Amino acid sequence: MGAETQNCVITIYRGTTSNQFGDLVDSNVPFISDLPVTLIETGKSVQDPSTPTPRTIRAIYLNVPQWAGVLNTDRILDQATGDTYIVISVTKPATIIGAPVDTVCQLRRVSANST
Repeated sequence: MGAETQNCVITIYRGTTSNQFGDLVDSNVPFISDLPVTLIETGKSVQDPSTPTPRTIRAIYLNVPQWAGVLNTDRILDQATGDTYIVISVTKPATIIGAPVDTVCQLRRVSANST
């Protein structure tokens, strides 16, 4: 990964645990902490066909080193903003020369820092 594109530091959470009622909930135990990555959020305005209100659809992409082994069941915490994301998809682009390339993840924000 090119160091010039890294714009944030994340923590990857993995796994589940049971709460006091016996329900499965996400575990808040870090799998990897303090990982510098590239997090890109793009927005596209679209018109809702049923109302004249414009909507913003956000696409959030994450480039992580291949060795991090991100799974589509992981959660990502942006340590600078406090935003938490779920991983929607994980793509490992092909390479012509066989060298490891960054893994590209599509994310969806599930919680925001309330400050």
